[in-house]
Amino acid sequence: MKLRVHHRTEYIYAPPARNNNNELRLQPLHNEWQQRRFHVLRVLPSARLRRFADFHANGVHHFEVEEAHDRLVIEVESAVQTHNRYAGGEPRGATMASLEKAARSDEAHMFLLESRYVSLSSDAWRAAVDALNGEDDVFAVCKNIMRWVHERSSYKSGVTTVGTTSQDFLKAPTGVCQDYTHLMLALCRSLKIPARYVSGYLFELTPGEMRGAQASHAWCEVFVPGFGWHGMDPTNDRLVDEHYIALATGRDYDDVAPVKGTFYGGGHRQMVVAVNVEEG
Repeated sequence: MKLRVHHRTEYIYAPPARNNNNELRLQPLHNEWQQRRFHVLRVLPSARLRRFADFHANGVHHFEVEEAHDRLVIEVESAVQTHNRYAGGEPRGATMASLEKAARSDEAHMFLLESRYVSLSSDAWRAAVDALNGEDDVFAVCKNIMRWVHERSSYKSGVTTVGTTSQDFLKAPTGVCQDYTHLMLALCRSLKIPARYVSGYLFELTPGEMRGAQASHAWCEVFVPGFGWHGMDPTNDRLVDEHYIALATGRDYDDVAPVKGTFYGGGHRQMVVAVNVEEG
């Protein structure tokens, strides 16, 4: 599927800000399931952009605006070709026992550990065991966890914050895609299933059909021994197919935040974000 994205973020500062340093993770990944065809990034006030790859191989742009400014605009246009990794069927056949070897691999080990927003508490382990439902196939277990999180959670913006952890959401399961994803990560990791956070976008054919479309979105990728990483979206109880565009992967939101930075001044900051995803 050919998809195009326009993502615009505007910050308004009062009083003006200065020495504004930012890292952006807004460049679509380029891999077997998604080819980046076009990507343009613009920043106002104009600043020199420096590009590098982070520890998780995500494309990162860094810039600094030293002079005082009361407005910062970050505008991105991207085009990608996506493919459905489930077109040939689901990756079945890997048993839970096969995870022991996977846990020792460099590719998967770090995604078994606690992280800033993912807590491996006894409550998370008990919830994961409930979701297990007697399954021994790794992919089937992950689908059960995805459905468990989806069915026991309520989607509502403005209830949680960027600092809400998986444990917070487990106790009060009302929030947004970031919260659903952190909770699924916690349950998977509690069962020794490597799982990582993915940031990106979701394209929907019918407006209002999917939660998190036409906005920044988040979902999980789980590691299935012998088959690699596969995406699952607990917010929509859906396998990640060609309708999704991935920007970055990491242990949790802290590793993949689209915009992360610091500045001086600007006692009050207002942020306005607009995202449009379309086919073509």
